[in-house]
Amino acid sequence: MEMWHEKQSFDSPEHRQKELCRFVNFYNTVKPHSSLGGNTPFEVFLAYFSQPVV
Repeated sequence: MEMWHEKQSFDSPEHRQKELCRFVNFYNTVKPHSSLGGNTPFEVFLAYFSQPVV
């Protein structure tokens, strides 16, 4: 499996860090995960913390 950072070329460490942050944001807030029922990790997080406290 080819890793994300191996598919990119970066001009500097700062550029690499910026792109990594963009990827993590995409992975957690945009990309649906089959293991989460087609939801994003952020959607699962919001649903969990939106539950009433018992």
